[in-house]
Amino acid sequence: MTTREAPASYRWYVLAILTIAQTCHGIDRAVIGLVLHPLGKEFALTGAQLGLLAGLAYGIPFAIAAIPFGLAVDRFNRKALMTGALTAWSAATALCGAATGFWTLMAGRAAVGVAESGGSPTGMSILSDYFDERKRATAIGIWYLSSGVGTALAFFVGGWIVEQYGWRWAFLAAGIPGLLLAPILFFTVREPKRGGQDANLESDIATAPLTQRLRLLFARPGVGYCVAAITCIATAIYGMSTWLASFLISSHDFSIAKAGMTVAIAYGILGSIGGFGAGWIADWLNARRGGFDPARTAMFGAVIPFITAAAGIAAVASTDVSMVLLFLMIAGFFSASYNGPIYAVIVTAAGPQLRGLAVSAVQMSANLIGVGLGAWLIGKISDIVGGKDGVAWGIGTAMLFCLAGGTLLALASRQIKNSQTTI
Repeated sequence: MTTREAPASYRWYVLAILTIAQTCHGIDRAVIGLVLHPLGKEFALTGAQLGLLAGLAYGIPFAIAAIPFGLAVDRFNRKALMTGALTAWSAATALCGAATGFWTLMAGRAAVGVAESGGSPTGMSILSDYFDERKRATAIGIWYLSSGVGTALAFFVGGWIVEQYGWRWAFLAAGIPGLLLAPILFFTVREPKRGGQDANLESDIATAPLTQRLRLLFARPGVGYCVAAITCIATAIYGMSTWLASFLISSHDFSIAKAGMTVAIAYGILGSIGGFGAGWIADWLNARRGGFDPARTAMFGAVIPFITAAAGIAAVASTDVSMVLLFLMIAGFFSASYNGPIYAVIVTAAGPQLRGLAVSAVQMSANLIGVGLGAWLIGKISDIVGGKDGVAWGIGTAMLFCLAGGTLLALASRQIKNSQTTI
């Protein structure tokens, strides 16, 4: 049975399982942001050291492993790859709770980064073979609910665990769901036919050398701009979400539990609603106007980072707590909304034989530069500025990368549109 013939209910089941798996990814990546404050106290760490733990310790190993994982996704059984990656990153997260200091926690975070580099390219490649371009932005938008839900669970449940039992138990609790889900994924999700939802299967690309595959990928209109844009946006969004609890604690005297709940609502609940809504709206607009148009979809996504940046800067610049919370909720709502539309543009442009590589290239750049630099940059600026508002200055600076991301997406839209007119 091909994926085109698979019952609609089964496709949505696969989407649900993969979304839960990616939620475990979100929990295990985000939990470090909740425990930065107690970690800094217990191990006497500077802001830059905490930024390294949250960012580069995870981002560099992620980036190193991303391209090999992407090549594997385009050639081998994706269900098996996904199961192995899920098991590995969940176990590594749980083991972070046994850290004895800075270096052991660095090693644990590196292990999480290596394993999680396989999550996004594998999951998105499978989804693209269950949903065609008419529903792809919606499916990816739903899949990216995982980012918000994972953040919500990490900060909401994790905040309570940290206050009641300490930060070590938060790591252990974060790792358990993925270990329980892995066998369910392996035994109930069927490996789809590669390219089953696409008109043309470029089989000669599958065995081409890596350099040729990269040239083919980035020669496709808009892809390079989209990769650069997501990298910039990740610098701002991941950096802000990682340090947001510390900002609320240091600048506004929130408790860990209250700060965790605030981040959970803003980036978790509202971020999930915004992410799903943007993907659905993009597909709805395309359906009303004759079908999927990557230029229009990229321009729709370009508006979102500008709104996020404006709200984020306003949040850290406000002195009134009620205004801080209002702007944080707006920033959180739009924080993940670009994912569905822009990844739909990328995976559709890449085609079935380059999807794993395309998503891995995005993830490598976003994690090495975005996740790594964003968390470290905010920590470093916090050290330089000092005082209770040091983190606020760091977050405000990181938001400038969101503005750059929106500009790059507008350029992607123009490049795609120009290529369409020359055909």
